[in-house]
Amino acid sequence: MKVIATLAVLALAANYASAECNNMCSGHGICGANDACTCYRNWRGNDCSERTCQFGIAFVDTAHGDLDHDGKILNSVDVVTQWSPSGTFEGYFNFGNAEEAHSYMECSNKGLCDRASGECVCFEGYEGSSCQRTICPNSCSGHGVCRNIVDKTQTLSTSTATHAYQLWDGLKNQACVCDPGYSGVDCRERLCPKGADPLTDGMDYEVQTLDVSGSGSGGVYKLKYTDAFGEVWTTKDINFMVDSSADGEVAAALLAIPNSVIEGVTVTAGDSAVSAGNGRLFTIAFTHNAGDLIQISQTDSTVASGAFTFATTTPGTTTAEECSGRGLCDYDTGVCKCFRGYRLDDCSSQHALAFGAGQ
Repeated sequence: MKVIATLAVLALAANYASAECNNMCSGHGICGANDACTCYRNWRGNDCSERTCQFGIAFVDTAHGDLDHDGKILNSVDVVTQWSPSGTFEGYFNFGNAEEAHSYMECSNKGLCDRASGECVCFEGYEGSSCQRTICPNSCSGHGVCRNIVDKTQTLSTSTATHAYQLWDGLKNQACVCDPGYSGVDCRERLCPKGADPLTDGMDYEVQTLDVSGSGSGGVYKLKYTDAFGEVWTTKDINFMVDSSADGEVAAALLAIPNSVIEGVTVTAGDSAVSAGNGRLFTIAFTHNAGDLIQISQTDSTVASGAFTFATTTPGTTTAEECSGRGLCDYDTGVCKCFRGYRLDDCSSQHALAFGAGQ
């Protein structure tokens, strides 16, 4: 009887031991059948001691086999399990539905998970909580901002802005958007001034008009000008007058824009063509800024009853070339090295005939 009782106690002890999971699932799971842990969310491992890192859309995924990780391999004939010798490849990538080439993967398959902290340690060139995006080289050298593809498509012209980028990498691949005057993949290169080739004849500099009219005087306005690098500049205040008392202010305001953005301009004034006797027509002739310019516009007006009409009467037919095509740009300094016989910051002036080779 003692032997039977001892065996019964041992059997009970064995059953009790069989219900013990390793490390009691580390406090991050439930011990279940067959001494196996069922881990809580974001925990993993046989004893639930390891953290799970964040998932992101994978930059790269399985080259063959079960591409969408659903335990099955799909082909054009039938459905087989991934262990079946009758199939080893998915039949095709279903881009229109499941995006099987870019499944959600831990650390986006561009980093390793630190199981102790649950944070992704990204490979070089990638960043984010799940390594979900590329980094911009050299942080754009302090001369630009890092933008993804979706951000960049939103800056397109109105003719294409309605076409939103919808592919898998829209929020993942990034590139530098350089400040005006800088270029290169990391915005390190400084751009040189642009001008018109002094040896190209028969070209016209741009002429624009501004017609201001209204029921009376009073208030101020400003003009906006866009330079050759796409940067927008705003003039100082210009008094709104319907007579000739402020004719010189338009030219002065344009030439006062800093950094020699407008290097030369002449402005003539006359009676308004829109409202004769009740306004002024300003003819703005650019004498140095080359190219087909963006039309100036009015902004920040405090004029209660004024009207502004802009037009381009002579489109610019010159070409704004780097160093005017008569020099080489030093991209470290942004300074033109003019060929012999040419001068000014953009090499746009010929000051002497260049000697022939060997002389």
